[in-house]
Amino acid sequence: MKWVSILIACPLALALTACGSDSNTTSTRATPTPPTTTVAAPSGPAVRICDRRLARQLAPVLPSEGSDGTSLRPDPSGTPRHSTCRLGPVELTVDNAQDAYQRYLNRIVETAQFSDSKYSRVPRTVRGIGDPDLGAAGANWIPYLRQLISARGKLVLIAETHVPGLADPQRLALTKRVALIAWSRLG
Repeated sequence: MKWVSILIACPLALALTACGSDSNTTSTRATPTPPTTTVAAPSGPAVRICDRRLARQLAPVLPSEGSDGTSLRPDPSGTPRHSTCRLGPVELTVDNAQDAYQRYLNRIVETAQFSDSKYSRVPRTVRGIGDPDLGAAGANWIPYLRQLISARGKLVLIAETHVPGLADPQRLALTKRVALIAWSRLG
Protein backbone atom coordinates (compact mmCIF):
# COMPACT_ATOMS: atom_id res chain seq x y z
CA MET A 1 0.00 0.00 0.00
CA LYS A 2 2.91 2.31 0.76
CA TRP A 3 4.25 1.81 -2.79
CA VAL A 4 0.87 2.61 -4.30
CA SER A 5 0.74 5.89 -2.37
CA ILE A 6 4.23 6.82 -3.56
CA LEU A 7 3.41 5.90 -7.16
CA ILE A 8 0.35 8.17 -7.10
CA ALA A 9 1.95 10.99 -5.09
CA CYS A 10 5.13 11.39 -7.19
CA PRO A 11 3.47 12.02 -10.58
CA LEU A 12 0.94 14.29 -8.88
CA ALA A 13 3.71 16.32 -7.22
CA LEU A 14 5.61 16.62 -10.50
CA ALA A 15 2.50 17.78 -12.35
CA LEU A 16 1.73 20.42 -9.76
CA THR A 17 5.25 21.85 -9.67
CA ALA A 18 5.53 21.99 -13.46
CA CYS A 19 2.29 23.91 -13.93
CA GLY A 20 2.42 27.56 -13.02
CA SER A 21 5.53 27.39 -10.89
CA ASP A 22 7.68 30.39 -10.19
CA SER A 23 10.86 28.51 -10.93
CA ASN A 24 13.51 30.07 -13.12
CA THR A 25 13.52 27.22 -15.58
CA THR A 26 13.55 28.13 -19.22
CA SER A 27 11.01 26.76 -21.61
CA THR A 28 12.21 24.73 -24.52
CA ARG A 29 9.29 25.90 -26.64
CA ALA A 30 10.02 28.65 -29.14
CA THR A 31 7.90 31.73 -28.75
CA PRO A 32 5.76 32.26 -31.80
CA THR A 33 6.76 35.22 -33.92
CA PRO A 34 4.05 37.36 -35.40
CA PRO A 35 3.61 36.88 -39.12
CA THR A 36 5.42 39.45 -41.20
CA THR A 37 3.38 41.29 -43.73
CA THR A 38 4.96 43.07 -46.60
CA VAL A 39 3.09 45.67 -48.51
CA ALA A 40 3.85 45.67 -52.18
CA ALA A 41 4.90 48.96 -53.66
CA PRO A 42 2.22 50.59 -55.80
CA SER A 43 2.39 49.59 -59.44
CA GLY A 44 0.43 49.80 -62.66
CA PRO A 45 0.09 52.21 -65.58
CA ALA A 46 -1.23 55.16 -63.54
CA VAL A 47 1.55 54.67 -60.98
CA ARG A 48 4.15 54.57 -63.76
CA ILE A 49 3.14 58.03 -65.03
CA CYS A 50 2.42 59.56 -61.59
CA ASP A 51 5.50 61.73 -61.25
CA ARG A 52 6.80 65.31 -61.20
CA ARG A 53 6.84 65.35 -65.01
CA LEU A 54 3.07 64.73 -65.11
CA ALA A 55 2.62 67.43 -62.45
CA ARG A 56 4.53 69.90 -64.64
CA GLN A 57 2.39 68.94 -67.66
CA LEU A 58 -0.89 69.35 -65.76
CA ALA A 59 -0.10 72.53 -63.86
CA PRO A 60 -0.60 74.99 -66.76
CA VAL A 61 -4.11 73.68 -67.49
CA LEU A 62 -5.30 73.72 -63.87
CA PRO A 63 -6.69 76.93 -62.42
CA SER A 64 -4.88 78.17 -59.30
CA GLU A 65 -1.94 75.80 -59.73
CA GLY A 66 1.49 77.23 -60.42
CA SER A 67 2.78 76.75 -63.94
CA ASP A 68 5.74 74.74 -62.66
CA GLY A 69 3.61 72.08 -60.92
CA THR A 70 5.35 72.42 -57.55
CA SER A 71 2.01 72.44 -55.71
CA LEU A 72 0.97 69.13 -57.30
CA ARG A 73 2.33 66.25 -55.25
CA PRO A 74 2.17 62.86 -56.98
CA ASP A 75 0.35 60.27 -54.87
CA PRO A 76 0.37 56.90 -56.69
CA SER A 77 -1.44 53.79 -55.48
CA GLY A 78 -2.73 50.52 -56.81
CA THR A 79 -1.85 47.23 -58.37
CA PRO A 80 -0.70 46.27 -61.86
CA ARG A 81 -4.34 45.86 -62.90
CA HIS A 82 -6.00 48.84 -61.21
CA SER A 83 -3.92 51.90 -60.41
CA THR A 84 -4.56 55.49 -59.40
CA CYS A 85 -2.60 58.73 -59.53
CA ARG A 86 -3.68 61.71 -57.44
CA LEU A 87 -2.13 65.09 -58.13
CA GLY A 88 -3.88 67.81 -56.16
CA PRO A 89 -7.32 68.28 -57.70
CA VAL A 90 -6.71 65.60 -60.35
CA GLU A 91 -7.39 61.90 -59.99
CA LEU A 92 -6.50 59.45 -62.74
CA THR A 93 -7.47 55.79 -62.50
CA VAL A 94 -6.41 53.16 -65.02
CA ASP A 95 -8.10 49.79 -65.30
CA ASN A 96 -6.11 47.33 -67.38
CA ALA A 97 -7.36 44.09 -65.88
CA GLN A 98 -8.88 41.44 -68.10
CA ASP A 99 -12.15 42.63 -69.68
CA ALA A 100 -11.58 46.28 -68.73
CA TYR A 101 -13.21 47.45 -71.96
CA GLN A 102 -16.27 45.28 -71.33
CA ARG A 103 -16.57 46.74 -67.82
CA TYR A 104 -16.34 50.20 -69.36
CA LEU A 105 -19.19 49.44 -71.76
CA ASN A 106 -21.28 47.90 -68.97
CA ARG A 107 -20.75 50.94 -66.80
CA ILE A 108 -21.85 53.35 -69.49
CA VAL A 109 -24.93 51.30 -70.40
CA GLU A 110 -25.96 50.81 -66.78
CA THR A 111 -25.39 54.46 -65.92
CA ALA A 112 -27.69 55.41 -68.79
CA GLN A 113 -30.29 52.83 -67.76
CA PHE A 114 -30.42 54.04 -64.16
CA SER A 115 -30.23 57.74 -64.95
CA ASP A 116 -34.00 58.22 -64.70
CA SER A 117 -33.57 60.44 -67.75
CA LYS A 118 -32.02 63.13 -65.55
CA TYR A 119 -29.76 65.12 -67.83
CA SER A 120 -26.90 65.33 -65.31
CA ARG A 121 -26.84 61.54 -64.94
CA VAL A 122 -26.95 60.51 -68.59
CA PRO A 123 -23.49 59.70 -70.04
CA ARG A 124 -22.51 62.00 -72.90
CA THR A 125 -20.20 60.83 -75.63
CA VAL A 126 -17.01 62.83 -76.08
CA ARG A 127 -15.06 62.66 -79.32
CA GLY A 128 -11.29 62.94 -79.57
CA ILE A 129 -10.38 61.33 -76.25
CA GLY A 130 -10.88 57.57 -76.56
CA ASP A 131 -9.80 55.11 -79.20
CA PRO A 132 -10.53 56.59 -82.66
CA ASP A 133 -11.70 53.18 -83.86
CA LEU A 134 -14.51 53.34 -81.30
CA GLY A 135 -15.80 56.67 -82.53
CA ALA A 136 -18.08 58.41 -80.07
CA ALA A 137 -18.21 55.26 -77.92
CA GLY A 138 -14.55 55.74 -76.96
CA ALA A 139 -15.19 58.30 -74.22
CA ASN A 140 -18.11 59.38 -72.06
CA TRP A 141 -18.61 62.26 -69.66
CA ILE A 142 -20.79 61.57 -66.62
CA PRO A 143 -21.58 65.03 -65.23
CA TYR A 144 -22.92 64.13 -61.80
CA LEU A 145 -19.87 61.95 -61.11
CA ARG A 146 -17.56 64.53 -62.70
CA GLN A 147 -15.81 61.71 -64.52
CA LEU A 148 -14.54 61.38 -68.05
CA ILE A 149 -14.24 57.67 -68.77
CA SER A 150 -12.40 56.64 -71.91
CA ALA A 151 -11.00 53.50 -73.49
CA ARG A 152 -8.02 52.88 -75.73
CA GLY A 153 -7.04 49.35 -76.58
CA LYS A 154 -7.21 47.31 -73.38
CA LEU A 155 -6.89 50.33 -71.07
CA VAL A 156 -9.70 52.30 -69.48
CA LEU A 157 -8.90 55.72 -68.04
CA ILE A 158 -11.12 57.53 -65.56
CA ALA A 159 -10.16 61.19 -65.26
CA GLU A 160 -11.61 63.41 -62.54
CA THR A 161 -10.96 67.03 -61.69
CA HIS A 162 -12.00 68.40 -58.30
CA VAL A 163 -11.67 72.11 -58.90
CA PRO A 164 -14.32 74.13 -57.05
CA GLY A 165 -16.42 76.74 -58.78
CA LEU A 166 -16.40 75.33 -62.31
CA ALA A 167 -19.60 75.01 -64.31
CA ASP A 168 -20.13 71.70 -66.10
CA PRO A 169 -18.84 72.89 -69.53
CA GLN A 170 -15.64 74.28 -67.98
CA ARG A 171 -15.13 71.13 -65.87
CA LEU A 172 -15.58 68.93 -68.96
CA ALA A 173 -13.11 71.05 -70.97
CA LEU A 174 -10.56 70.85 -68.14
CA THR A 175 -11.04 67.11 -67.66
CA LYS A 176 -10.63 66.53 -71.42
CA ARG A 177 -7.28 68.33 -71.36
CA VAL A 178 -6.20 66.29 -68.32
CA ALA A 179 -7.26 63.01 -70.00
CA LEU A 180 -5.37 63.85 -73.19
CA ILE A 181 -2.22 64.57 -71.20
CA ALA A 182 -2.64 61.27 -69.33
CA TRP A 183 -3.20 59.33 -72.58
CA SER A 184 -0.09 60.92 -74.09
CA ARG A 185 1.92 59.58 -71.14
CA LEU A 186 0.24 56.16 -71.15
CA GLY A 187 1.18 55.68 -74.77
